[in-house]
Amino acid sequence: MYLLILTSSIWASLASDYDGKYDRDYYGYEDNMGDYFDREGGGIAAAAAGGNHLIKFASSASLGWFLGANIHSRRAANKLKEKHSKERAVFVQLYREQVGALQEFNKESARIIRAMESSVVARQNGVPAEIDTVPFFMADTDGSKKISKAEFDRYVREYLVNYPGLRPEDIPQWESFDHDHSGSITFDEYNQQMMKEIRKAQYRAAKTS
Repeated sequence: MYLLILTSSIWASLASDYDGKYDRDYYGYEDNMGDYFDREGGGIAAAAAGGNHLIKFASSASLGWFLGANIHSRRAANKLKEKHSKERAVFVQLYREQVGALQEFNKESARIIRAMESSVVARQNGVPAEIDTVPFFMADTDGSKKISKAEFDRYVREYLVNYPGLRPEDIPQWESFDHDHSGSITFDEYNQQMMKEIRKAQYRAAKTS
């Protein structure tokens, strides 16, 4: 009996010591884990905060780059468009000038051909070979078979430009051709005056020889 009581006391003491030790170890573990999570939680929170700043910085940088590139691209595109517009305007103007010059050349060529054809016909109708009938048909720009005062003056100006050695007084005046004072020169009047001019030239040549 005494032995049984002694054994029970020993077991009670051991159980008490074990429970106390277990409680200390358990709660100590809890305290350590709490500290651990507090420390680690702070580190994780700090890392998360740093990550957020990095993401914000990267987003801002990306947005700035995108906007900058977009604005720069638009400016470059506008400059190229403006340059292209100017070059196109110059090209169109040059093209128009060349086309206009070609049209004038074709028009003048057609007028010369028409004048030469008319001169051949006049020659076939008995006009003397000494008379150059081409100038009459060249001056007759509207094809009316008459030369107006405006047509005569225009032809004289062009003739003097083509032959800079001549003077205006070297060319017969309008009044010399318009015999009937009608305001226009007919083909017959032109032929009559040209025959007079030829005789004058022959007389001057004979006198100086």
